[in-house]
Amino acid sequence: MEKDERLLPLPTAKDLRVSRNDSSKEYSPFYDETTFDEQRSIREYFNIVYKRLPIILTLTVFVTAAVAFYMFRQQSIYQAEASMIIEPKKPTAGQSKDSININFGGDANYYNTQLLLLRNPDLMRDVVINLGLQRDPNLLGKRTRGVFETIRSMFSGDKAAKPTESSLPTVSTETPQDMTSDQIILTPEEKELADRYAAILVGGLEVQQIERTNVVNLRLQSTQPELAAKVLNALADEFIKQDIRREMQGANKTYEDLTKSISELKTTIEGQQAELLNYQQSSGLPLTGEKGQELNAGKLQTASGQLLAAKDERRKLEAAYSAALRANASGEIFSVLGSNQAVQNMRKQIADKKANLESRIQELRTQIQDLTAKKSQLLAKYTEEYREVVAVTEEIKKREDILAKTERENTAIIERDEKKIKQDVAKEVLTGMAAELDAAKKREAQLTAAYETEVALANQQGVATTRLTTLIRTIDTNRSLLDTYIQRQKEQELMISSSRPDNIKISSDAVTPTVPVGPNRTRNIIVAFLISLAAGIGLAFLLDYLDDSVKTSDDIGRHLRLPTLALIPHQSLLEKRKLLPGKSNGALASTSLISLEDNRSAMAEAYRHLRTSLLFSSAGKPPKTILVTSSQPSEGKTTTAINTAVTLAQSGAEVVIIDCDLRRPRLHSHFNLENTNGLTNYLSGERNPNNLLKSYPALPNLKIITSGPIPPNPAELLSSNEMKNLLQFLKGNFKHIIIDSPPAISFTDAAILSTLVDGVVLVALAGKSSIHLMRRFKQRLGNIGAHIYGVVLNGIKSNSVEYGYYGYGYTYKYYANHDDDSTPMMEDVEEAFSIHDTKG
Repeated sequence: MEKDERLLPLPTAKDLRVSRNDSSKEYSPFYDETTFDEQRSIREYFNIVYKRLPIILTLTVFVTAAVAFYMFRQQSIYQAEASMIIEPKKPTAGQSKDSININFGGDANYYNTQLLLLRNPDLMRDVVINLGLQRDPNLLGKRTRGVFETIRSMFSGDKAAKPTESSLPTVSTETPQDMTSDQIILTPEEKELADRYAAILVGGLEVQQIERTNVVNLRLQSTQPELAAKVLNALADEFIKQDIRREMQGANKTYEDLTKSISELKTTIEGQQAELLNYQQSSGLPLTGEKGQELNAGKLQTASGQLLAAKDERRKLEAAYSAALRANASGEIFSVLGSNQAVQNMRKQIADKKANLESRIQELRTQIQDLTAKKSQLLAKYTEEYREVVAVTEEIKKREDILAKTERENTAIIERDEKKIKQDVAKEVLTGMAAELDAAKKREAQLTAAYETEVALANQQGVATTRLTTLIRTIDTNRSLLDTYIQRQKEQELMISSSRPDNIKISSDAVTPTVPVGPNRTRNIIVAFLISLAAGIGLAFLLDYLDDSVKTSDDIGRHLRLPTLALIPHQSLLEKRKLLPGKSNGALASTSLISLEDNRSAMAEAYRHLRTSLLFSSAGKPPKTILVTSSQPSEGKTTTAINTAVTLAQSGAEVVIIDCDLRRPRLHSHFNLENTNGLTNYLSGERNPNNLLKSYPALPNLKIITSGPIPPNPAELLSSNEMKNLLQFLKGNFKHIIIDSPPAISFTDAAILSTLVDGVVLVALAGKSSIHLMRRFKQRLGNIGAHIYGVVLNGIKSNSVEYGYYGYGYTYKYYANHDDDSTPMMEDVEEAFSIHDTKG
């Protein structure tokens, strides 16, 4: 095989003047300009909105249409207006003008009170009951327009809408003037409806005082214009009636209270006088005069002295008994009661028992001492084993055991007897003290009762005198109070006769409105449109923020610190069929050989950019072995590998492309080759590399090695010595070796191959490839010492910033608009020469 090492001329050292300071390990994007970020910032935001424009428009249109439909579905609201005049109160009989300071300018409390009373739900409830509105359960029910009526009003602007007709219950106008709503009997259902209608009507009521006047405007909004006018007029009338009743109610209530109090006071005075007479007749005093009082005082003094002595004796006995109880609880009762005869007898008895025990113990100790002396005499003549010595020793031990047993048993007996004796003596002593204390308490109780009897007898006379005095004074006080009540009753009668208020009047009655005042549909629809538009734009930016995919070369440089070798534009299905019309016979057009089949397209130009980037990616010489891989499947790595090999072969170099994707091989299908014999056959034992190389007629400089049958152990084959030997053989016969591998994250094949090649080209798909996965793969390759040339970004769409910035949209148009027929295409010239040679 002849080697054709024709390549494009490499740049000289003069052309590639690189500063030493630029040999940083941090990569920068391939297409790098100082103003790149500034030029793309505004447009990037625009592209985010443009990319998700369907979501924004859908959300905006849906929300705006829903709000518009809802607003036009609602009934129109009408407003009835009436006005009242609330003047300052006029002075009544007995009052001067200076005493009246209740007006709008002088007393703000009166003004605020009247406005609040007009908005009172109870007032509106009385109006509802007086009009009989509670008898209609569907009077203020929710009424919405139909669908067709809503759509018609949306396009007509609601100009033709007529007031909703309402059938109000017939109200009798002959109701007595003094009859109130409380006197009307309602069923529980009517009471509930009255409360609900009152709450709804109060919600639509507006009360406003005109500044610097006594005029108050009343406005009531409702979906029923006739109801609004009738309720507003009834409200003004009922307010005037309640104001009159309220003003008169205080005076009438005061008069009634005074009359009732006078009647009750007269009855009380009569009862007290009868009680005084009866007490004077029934109070028999045992002693009267000063001598009787002195005798009672002497008896009281004697009883007091005896009671004090009994209390003193009881306290002493109680203190002694408490001390004995505390001493008994702490075990020191005998030290406290040491002088008691029972205690002394107990101590003597215990001492005698201890003396008897000590005498017996001393006798045993003497016997032991004698036996011990005898043993010492025997030991002076005999040994320990002598029978008499042994007998004496046993006798000593026996005596000692008896001594110990006697000491132990008698000590326990003495302690038990001593404890029992102490308990019996303590119980006897405490029982005696308790008996003495009880006797002292009984005597004290008797003396106390006698003393209290004397006190009661002594005070009886004073109590009777005090009671008589109190009754007389109470009767005098009630008579004085009765005179005061009678005088106030006369004054109240005079005030009631001249205090009917007339300071509140109706200025203008409400009429039935004909023009609606709401709802403000246009404003609400505009607000809904603006809010939904802002929400849609915010949602677009949120989705863009959550998107982890690679979008531009700037993302690659920022997140991966790798250069962007080339930007491959996206081709739609229609564009593929236009570019490759020969493959549009029902099958999907492929761009895997776009550099060969349509070398004037934007994609072919992009792959030529990739070729240039790879040729200048390493210092000194172009790379020989290049691995093309991606982090995820379906990112265009096989297409990139094929077009890279094609563009290198088009430059005149001998190129071989190897399909090392032994799990899902695709290379043979793109070149229409058989895959029965390939790389796996060689790695499995077939040693003839010439059978591996397959030619492609359209490009003689390009050789293809297909994958062969799919093996069960791809990773073991790719990491074998046969694979290394094959690459060494190919390096000696080809200028460039392009290797296609499986996805890097899913399998270890790419990591294994990266250690056998000069460098790796990582392929990413714009809008799909994950930054996170690509960063992980880069870190994995860095850990095993692999070299990464850069990233090829696939799928750059026409709306992308970089698509227009690098002029991919004009590449194909430049070739397509070639109208000069005088200069033929190179392909046509070569085809003509080949036809001429064939004929010749």
